[in-house]
Amino acid sequence: MDKEIKHIGSKEGKLLLFGGVYSNLQALEKLISLANQEGITPENCLCTGDITGYCAQPEETVQLFRKWGALSIAGNVELQLANDSEDCGCDFKAGSRCDDFSKMWFPYTKGHLSQESLGWIKTIPEYLSFEYGSKKIAIVHGNFGNVSEFIFASNANESKQRCFDESNSDIVVAGHCGLPFHQSIKDKLWLNPGVIGMPANDGTTRVWYMILTIEDGEITYTHKSFEYDAETAQQLMYKNHLPEAYGDTLTSGIWDNLEILPEVEKMGQGIPIHFNLEQQNSIKTKTQKKMADTYYDPADLRKFGKITEWSEELGTKFFDYYSKVFEEGALSAREKSLIALAVSHVVKCPYCIDAYTKDGLQKGITKEEMMEAVHVGAAIESGATLVHGVQMMNKYNKLSM
Repeated sequence: MDKEIKHIGSKEGKLLLFGGVYSNLQALEKLISLANQEGITPENCLCTGDITGYCAQPEETVQLFRKWGALSIAGNVELQLANDSEDCGCDFKAGSRCDDFSKMWFPYTKGHLSQESLGWIKTIPEYLSFEYGSKKIAIVHGNFGNVSEFIFASNANESKQRCFDESNSDIVVAGHCGLPFHQSIKDKLWLNPGVIGMPANDGTTRVWYMILTIEDGEITYTHKSFEYDAETAQQLMYKNHLPEAYGDTLTSGIWDNLEILPEVEKMGQGIPIHFNLEQQNSIKTKTQKKMADTYYDPADLRKFGKITEWSEELGTKFFDYYSKVFEEGALSAREKSLIALAVSHVVKCPYCIDAYTKDGLQKGITKEEMMEAVHVGAAIESGATLVHGVQMMNKYNKLSM
C-alpha cells in the first residue's frame, strides 16, 4: 500500500489531538467549543481519523468538521468510503458482534453522505507529519502501513517500534483502538488521545482528547475529557435504527463487547480512568470515595500494564504469554474465563475477581455457573489444606512413638 506521509511543516502553540468522531455531532460541537475556550486555532486541532462511523449524523458531522477547519488523517472508515467499499474495514473478526453491527451502520453512513462530502473525504491524507519544538510527530490511524491494527498500551511493542522507524518520528499520535493512553518506548513517545464519539469503556459517559504544549523547550501532554449531550446522540441512533447496543454505550459508558481488547484492557472495563488530579477532581463518584480508604483500589487494575516499566523484557514476555493462554484452544474462551474466576478466588485476588466476573458476564456465563465455579475452587483449596493433615498425623505418630 502507499505509505506516503503528508508533511505539513512546523506547528507552534497549543495543540488539540482527538480521534473517532464517529458521526457524533453532539460530541464534535462540544469539542469545538472547548477548543475555542482554550484559544486553540482550527489548524492546531488534529484528528486521528474516523470522522464518520457508528452514530446517526454523518453528513452533518462532516459539514461541521469542514466548516471548523481542523486537520485530519483518513481512518479506516474514510478509506473504505473513498474506495466505495461495502464494509468499514475495521478488521473485526467475521461473525463477531462488531462485524454484525458494522453491517448496519456502515451502509447507513455511506447512504447518508452527500457526493460533496464523499468527494472531500477522498482528499484526506492517510498520514500526517510535522515538527513541534525539536520533535518530529507522525499521525497514524491504527499503525503506519496497517490502518486497521488495534494497538493498545499492553500490546504490539514491536509494531510500535517499527512505526517509529518507518515514519522517522519521535512521537506517534494514533487512534482506532478507542482508549486513551500514553507510553514511553525507549526514547520515543506513543500517544493515543482516545475518541470523542464513544466513551472509553470505563463506566462513565466522558469522552477523551489531548492537549500538547511546549514548556521550557519540553513537550508536555495532558489527557482531558468532557461530558456532552449523549442522550440526544443516543436517541438519534434509536430513531434511525442503528445498533441499539452502541447507542446504549453512549449513556452507560460500557462497551457492548470486548472482542478487540487484549486481556489487560478487558480488566479495566467499568473502572473510571484517571490520568492526573485535574481529571480526578471532575470524575469522582460515590463508589470511588467509598473505596478510597481501602487497601485495594479498583483503579489500580488499570495500572497492571505498567509493571513492564520496571522490567520491560520480562513484563512484555509475561503479557505475551498471558494473552496467548486466553486464546481459544482445547478449552473455549468461556471455559477459561470460568477457570480464571475460580482461581481468582483461591488466590484471593480482588482485581482478578473483578476482571473475570465482568469477563464472564460478557461471555454469557450465568451467576449460578460463576458461584459453582467458586465452590469448586473452595473445595479444592479446602481439600488441599485437609490432605496436608495427613502429613501432620504422620509426623505426630513418628514423634510420639
